[in-house]
Amino acid sequence: MNKREEIYHMTAKEMARVKVAERLIEGEIKIGQAADIPMLSTRQVTRIKKGVRLSGPKAVIHGNRARKPKNAVEDKIKDLVVELKRTKYPGTNFSHFKELLEEKEKISLSQPTVHRILRDAGMASPKRKKKMRLHRYRKRMDCPGMMVQLDDSPYKWLGDQKLTLHGAIDDASGNILGLCLDREECLEGYFEVAIQMIAGSGIPISVYSDRHTIFFSPKGRLSVEDQLEGKIEPYTQFSRAMSELGVRMIPAGSPQAKGRIERLWGTLQDRLAQEFSINGIKDVEAANIFAKKYIEKYNRRFSVIPKGDTAFRKPGRKANISYILCRKYSRKLDGGSAFSYKGCYYQLLSGGKIASAIPRSRVRVMIGKRIGIKAEYSGKVYPVARLETRPKAADRIKVKKKRVYKRIAGSHPWKSGYSASLGVDRTDSKTMEGLFSSTLAWNPDNQ
Repeated sequence: MNKREEIYHMTAKEMARVKVAERLIEGEIKIGQAADIPMLSTRQVTRIKKGVRLSGPKAVIHGNRARKPKNAVEDKIKDLVVELKRTKYPGTNFSHFKELLEEKEKISLSQPTVHRILRDAGMASPKRKKKMRLHRYRKRMDCPGMMVQLDDSPYKWLGDQKLTLHGAIDDASGNILGLCLDREECLEGYFEVAIQMIAGSGIPISVYSDRHTIFFSPKGRLSVEDQLEGKIEPYTQFSRAMSELGVRMIPAGSPQAKGRIERLWGTLQDRLAQEFSINGIKDVEAANIFAKKYIEKYNRRFSVIPKGDTAFRKPGRKANISYILCRKYSRKLDGGSAFSYKGCYYQLLSGGKIASAIPRSRVRVMIGKRIGIKAEYSGKVYPVARLETRPKAADRIKVKKKRVYKRIAGSHPWKSGYSASLGVDRTDSKTMEGLFSSTLAWNPDNQ
């Protein structure tokens, strides 16, 4: 009878243990000496010797070798993961794809498992880690609200349509405080982000941004009106609003200086753009609604725990943030409580009627997406009605002009007691006396 031959695939470590066990069985060495060779305890050496004597060399091979683990991912799930990545989520990176599998498809797999499945299928992540370059690292602020970074990101957020996303991020926690998508970088976009920030977290201590003219005025000097109002630097509409809220504005010297929000754009361009596509969002209005909900998801995933307590301040109960975060212009009222703005005329209303106001007094016109057009007069905000035509003079309140009297010189003929028609200087009294006393001058018969 032929003896069956068995082939064992062993590692070098396992082969060394077999040799030691065979020498023990032959009596060439003792257990204490054998324990020093493979660096095992005497108990383990005794166990290996007994196993080799009873079962042969296969005793040193682990019993689970070539067996499929009970917790192994099934092949049909692997095929489904690969199919979803190729068809439904082609542009997502591996980490984002793992989150979408759990959220959308209810497939719960660890991140290393997803990476291994996709790599085995010959796929590469579109978001590979680049080699880090050494740079000076700025520590995070200790408390949330001590510094908020503002910026925008022009990108193809909705397919081939290039739009601009405005955003704010807290420097201490890394939380997104507000997002607003618009056609281009604009003041209204930053106002909307600031309103979201104040409604959610509160008013920060400082704002860190680039030197765009939306944030900092290019004018070098103040106007006369600004100096009379007590301003110490030229304001833009945004910096004026921040000044009213008591927020300090800090300019950044370079994009690298505000690296926190620059890093945010890299993450959102990779994730949020894919979220827009997956959820079928194609217009700006729907994208802004979705972005507000996405903020919570992002903060749960990427925010960090700050060291200190929050430094955000809540606005007062009577404060209307929409009346602060808007554009403001100075205008003059006419006699009918109306003012002009961009070629149109608007009239102040109070209780549905024309509000009474002093003519030629100053009024602050407020314009914003949330409030439309309103006017602030004498500390009170009034709604306005647009007039089709310019108010007529009869409709205005007639104002009696104050008569100005001019001082008459002493040499003027009106100051003299004599008629100016005589043409004689009243100072020549002798000539006058001789003229009126002369009988020749008053004789009618004198020819």
